[in-house]
Order: sequence, then C-alpha cells, then structure tokens
Amino acid sequence: MSPFTGVFTVEHEALVAEVRDEWAESALSTRPADRSAAERAVREAYTAMRLEPPRSVVWADSPAGCLRACVGDGPDRPGPTDAFSPELALRLRRELRRRYESNPWRELEDRLVSRLHDALGPELWDELRSQIGSRIRERLWNRFGVRLRGHVLSRLSDQLPSLLGGHLGGVQDVWRDAYRMALYTCAFRIAQGRPDEGLEALSDVTRRVGWWIPSRDGVILSDRPEVLLRDELERLHSATGPALSWPDGYALHAWHGTPVPEWVITDPTPEAIRAEDDPETRRCAIESFGWERYIAEVGMPLVAEIEDPRDPGSKLALYDLPEDIFDEPLRVLVTTDAQARRVYLVL
Repeated sequence: MSPFTGVFTVEHEALVAEVRDEWAESALSTRPADRSAAERAVREAYTAMRLEPPRSVVWADSPAGCLRACVGDGPDRPGPTDAFSPELALRLRRELRRRYESNPWRELEDRLVSRLHDALGPELWDELRSQIGSRIRERLWNRFGVRLRGHVLSRLSDQLPSLLGGHLGGVQDVWRDAYRMALYTCAFRIAQGRPDEGLEALSDVTRRVGWWIPSRDGVILSDRPEVLLRDELERLHSATGPALSWPDGYALHAWHGTPVPEWVITDPTPEAIRAEDDPETRRCAIESFGWERYIAEVGMPLVAEIEDPRDPGSKLALYDLPEDIFDEPLRVLVTTDAQARRVYLVL
C-alpha cells in the first residue's frame, strides 16, 4: 500500500470500496447469529484489548431484549413491546451509564486516534479522515447509522420516552459502528500498512451479532434481525408485514421509509385513516389501502376529467381531498394509462 501524502491513490480507492462493501453486507445480514462463535469472538476481543474476559455473557433476541437484559429477569421486566415503568427506566439509565463508563470501545477509539495522529501528524490525519469519510459516509453512516438505527430508536422511544439517544452511548451495533470501524480500518491500512489488532477483534464481534453492550464485568449480546426489507431506494419498507423483525417478536413497520403503526400495513380502512391524528401516517395508510380504492370508497368529489394531451387514450382526473386528511385543502390528480392501467398521483 502506497503511503498517504495527501493524495488518494487508486490503491486507496480500492481499499476503501472493499472495506465499505464488506461492512454494508454485514449491516444487511439477517442470518441467525452463531452464538458459540460470537462468544468466542468476544473473549478474543477482550484478550486483544488486554482485558480480563467478561465474567458473564447474556443473550437477547432483539434491541429491546438487549435493554431488558440490562435490568435482569425480575417480575417487572417488560415484554418485547411493553413500556418500561418509570422505575425500571431509571434503573436502565443507571445501568447503561455504568456500562458505558467501562465500555472498552471508548479506550480503544482514543488509542486509535492517538496512534494515527502520531503516525501521520495532525494535518495529514485530518485529511485522510476526511477523504475516507466522504467515501463511506452515505453508504454506511447515513443508510445504517441514521436511517435503520433511527427507526429502532424511534420505536424504542415509545417504550422508553425518557430514554433519549444520549443514554445509549454504550450500546454497540453494526448499524452505528460500521462507519467508524470502516474508517479506522482503512486509516490504519493506509497509514501503517496493517490493521490494529484490537480494532480487528472488536469488528469481528460487531459483524457477528445485532445490538450488544460490552463492559468490563459482563457482555449482553443480541441476535440480528430475521427480517430486513427495503424498497428500491433502500428505504425501510414492506407492504405485507414488518419491515424489521427479530426472533422474540419485536418488529417495526414502515412504508417507504416512514415508520407506521402495524394497522397501516395489515388492516388499513377508511375509518382508521380518518381517525388517525398524524397526517403523514394517514398518507401512508391511503397509499397502503390504494388510492383508486380509497377514492371510490370515500366518494371523493370529481372536479374535472379530461383526455391526457401528452398520451392519447389516457385520462387526467382531478379530485378534491377531504380537508381533514392532510389538515389543509388539497386535490389529487390521477393519470390513468389506457394500456397499462397504471395510476399516478400528484398532490
């Protein structure tokens, strides 16, 4: 590997693309975790970071299960979709803070930055970090750290309204960590020609599991999702069921990237749509129900209908939407292709 002098070479580009794609594949994996191999990887990671092996390894089946495991198996422990009581949420915050303070990743990242700073100098390190980051940020951070993980955090906020993202600093997962681990992996291979042992070991654990919470005294590991579905624009989406789900039944529904309640996907009706308070959820529910069907069932007034001058044999039909659908008066333009019978809508 040619040394970095401020200019990104073809070799550097190829390395970053390879590492980026490997992490993207891991982030989209729905294979069940090999628990024995994952536990072995945990022990090896602690050894690589010169730490005593964790005294305990506890498994959970979902992100929510991972958090529940932090507060033990008491009688007040919530189920996969139950809300945490205020008392339990307080216990969880305290436990997450304690685990964060002994999270080995904190010390490792500080050491990685220090070594790269010493190897390259402050200016070259800043430039290298910027060059790598610009090539992996969209694929790894925006797609996974922001979008996919954001959906899970939004869902968890329903169960833990007082537990904001700041309390989850000690929770590791491939969606959040793929960007950082890919960045440091590339930086070390470019700057020093070899990976960092501790980083490689911790990356191995992250690729093998879903959410996990390391600390010096014990580790909580959770499985990957068993369903992860997206649309052609890579937004979380499923028109038939959960877009994300885990073995314990924890699930998220989404319509083209918008988190929605289960009924929007499984049982949308004009009555449920009208009763929904959120206009964005109403829009998704109408699309799930089908605009043509919705227009017919609610009896939307036809304002005008003409032949489409751009496409002989097709029609343009303009309808008035009830004002309470989007909280303002809007009209829907339906264009119907005479041959394909497709319907396109412009609000």
